Amino acid sequence: MMQVTPMERRCSFKRQNSAIDDMKEEVKPIKRQDSDNSFGRPTVTAYELWILLKKHMASPLPECDAIFPWLHGYSTTAPPDYPNSISIVRSQPMPDKWIQNSGVLKCSLDPHEFLLSWATLGDARLGDDKSVIRDIIIRELSRCHITLKLQELEDTISLCFEYGVLPFLNTDGRARDTCSVTRKVGNSHQQAVAGFTWRQPGSFRRFDIQPAKSLEMSSQIVVYCFHAKEAHSNTKGHCSHCYKLATVLHLALKFVQVNYSRGAGRKPTISILQYKSLEDIPPDLIGTPPMTMDSLNKSSPVQLVSPFDLVSFNNWDRDLLYREKLEVSKMSSATPVESSLSCWCGNSTDYQVYKLLLSDARSSDSFVRDRLAYYSTRNSIVRIPKLKCDANNPKAADSKLFNIPCTPKPWALMIRCLEKVSPPSLEKVMGSLGTLLRSPNPSPIELNFPSSGTITLGSLNINSIEIILNLCYILYQLGSLTDYGSLIYCSDGYTETTFLLVAYLIFLWDSSLEETLLQLHLKYERPFFLFPVDLQVLGHLQSLLRQFSPKRPENYHFYRNRRKTILEPLEVTPEMFSKIFLFCVPPDLDFSTLKGPLPSRILSHLYLGSLEHAQSPRLLRKMGINYIVSVGEDLSWAGPMNSRHRASSSPTPNKLKTMEKGSPIRPPRVRGLTITGEYNGSTDTLDGSPRSIDIFEQEGFKILRIKNLGDNGKDSLTNQLEHILAFIDECYRANGKVLVHCMVGVSRSATVCIAECMKRLECSVLRAYLFVRVRRLNIIIQPNLMFMYELLKWQESQGQERAIDWPIICRSISELNNNYI
Repeated sequence: MMQVTPMERRCSFKRQNSAIDDMKEEVKPIKRQDSDNSFGRPTVTAYELWILLKKHMASPLPECDAIFPWLHGYSTTAPPDYPNSISIVRSQPMPDKWIQNSGVLKCSLDPHEFLLSWATLGDARLGDDKSVIRDIIIRELSRCHITLKLQELEDTISLCFEYGVLPFLNTDGRARDTCSVTRKVGNSHQQAVAGFTWRQPGSFRRFDIQPAKSLEMSSQIVVYCFHAKEAHSNTKGHCSHCYKLATVLHLALKFVQVNYSRGAGRKPTISILQYKSLEDIPPDLIGTPPMTMDSLNKSSPVQLVSPFDLVSFNNWDRDLLYREKLEVSKMSSATPVESSLSCWCGNSTDYQVYKLLLSDARSSDSFVRDRLAYYSTRNSIVRIPKLKCDANNPKAADSKLFNIPCTPKPWALMIRCLEKVSPPSLEKVMGSLGTLLRSPNPSPIELNFPSSGTITLGSLNINSIEIILNLCYILYQLGSLTDYGSLIYCSDGYTETTFLLVAYLIFLWDSSLEETLLQLHLKYERPFFLFPVDLQVLGHLQSLLRQFSPKRPENYHFYRNRRKTILEPLEVTPEMFSKIFLFCVPPDLDFSTLKGPLPSRILSHLYLGSLEHAQSPRLLRKMGINYIVSVGEDLSWAGPMNSRHRASSSPTPNKLKTMEKGSPIRPPRVRGLTITGEYNGSTDTLDGSPRSIDIFEQEGFKILRIKNLGDNGKDSLTNQLEHILAFIDECYRANGKVLVHCMVGVSRSATVCIAECMKRLECSVLRAYLFVRVRRLNIIIQPNLMFMYELLKWQESQGQERAIDWPIICRSISELNNNYI
């Protein structure tokens, strides 16, 4: 029933149904060797693996300058040294009657996450024919001068066919070429030719290939599964799937190492996990224990969380998409958007939970006491510790993972906003009001309305405007004439609802579009997002909506006299319709160039936005923002950097080594400090320009600007991060608000905000990433690979334990992005 139930989650193993055309190139046969069913793979006990993993997680990650740009692209050179590195690989999911996403060790990878899939092969048809895979493998064995025993070849073909993969790491650019793969990023052959660099667009956000990169760096690889009928003790032979996958891993590593132009490929020990029962496995090694399908059952029809949900939630290695849904449902949970507490805005989870728990609604006093702002660190799953299943109180976890709607007035009207629907007819709108006013105990009425971003100026006519106007009218009348309330909702609580919500509030408050947005943000603290077309349409509609506002004195008697028996709709005359298009939005109130249009509030003191937001000081003042961090971008209204007077007036960490002094005198209102960072190597950026931090005050803002820091996969944030966080901390202690921005507000500035959230929430990189990502609303944050790695190194430098490993973080981000991009 819920949007975020485990049944909606994808299986950890993916099978692709695509195939390839017949290979035209001549294939040389493999050298036949005697079959051997016991390949002598070493084994490792569960306790030994636990010790190895603890040692791996305690070992520092390679330094950035040692591992980049190697992480950016397909592998053409040997990986850097990474002592004590280990990879854990699950050979198969749980069998029937077990939950496939259960039975997972910590830091565990699945084959489809690092091996090329059949989708790589293009449009041909594999069907049930293994000969295509056989021919590809034999040809590559011949080209690379690698021999396999016949049984190893058959095992490789068998496993690849079963899982829909090929025996090549997805970092193997040559294998991609061989399989005729078309990629947006340069392939291995291209990377090897003169003049080609890893800087090709898109190459420095390759989160998808990091699990394979981790295998290349590993000195130890351990393969395991939790199939009871497979043998994992030293007395019962061996597990066929684990041995087959070990063979494929061995072969895939050999194939990719052929591409190395320099450096010797690492020869990891590939072991099989040996155990007799689950009791042999240390609890700290298990991410999600094996669980039967019965674990999805709930003890009560009104229980929201199953036993599997609880156990799965505790394993942050897996299913970040599920956590994103949980975080969105909490962040955008239903809140009132006007003082009478009649009209609410929320998400689909609120709607579903409310209908499920209709009899459990609490009082207004309870609601007011429990309400948290969407940017509150308490209104998040990020800081929730491990949850336990309480048999005596099975619903105890529900209120931790979900914000239960607490409405002083029952919701009698529920308007769902979504794409590809037509607005309700005017007759249906007015009929809904009549039903609600005349029935003593009405059942909730549900209406659909087009989502934000779908209504254009060209689509407006008198009828469509009357529908919008009268929806506002019935929302108001329902709250003023009855003891019932209403809910405007959509899947995420803001994307599809904002157009209708803002239209209603303009009507209700008799306020301009700008004033409405600021009041909705500052007073009612409701997350919202308007598309440029919404701003355009609302900019023209606002005069008409305000003309009918119940707040206007001339309309007082009109609404007072409209009792329950008078159900005539509000009418728009042709003259009113014409005036809509004659209205011009003043240039200083035109938000059409701003995404959102407001910057995203991440914490009470922290905003994340774009250069366009920073170029609007008038808007920032109205929002109470008085500090600005410009990451690599210039503010036109703040003047050129090198022409300002500078003075020591800002917080500087102990690491500060040098200061630039002297500049032409500027007016006294401008004062600042320039910091040239301390670097382990060159202070130059990608284009050779020196990087510095400039701190100054101008026009009521205190501004920190980082000069010459690009989003290019090479420029580093590490040496500036402490200075930036000290500046933000000054703002925090002064009860100010700071806007952090770059060009778009998705990479450089998002990285800074993630670091600030790691600090304030005392959480790991991945949890802070999720916190920021959800509160950036419709803008998907995209820190580049190096920035995310630097955050993990920065966490390491703070003495914090690496709770989630690098390839797991990258896998999670890649899976999340694939859902949207």
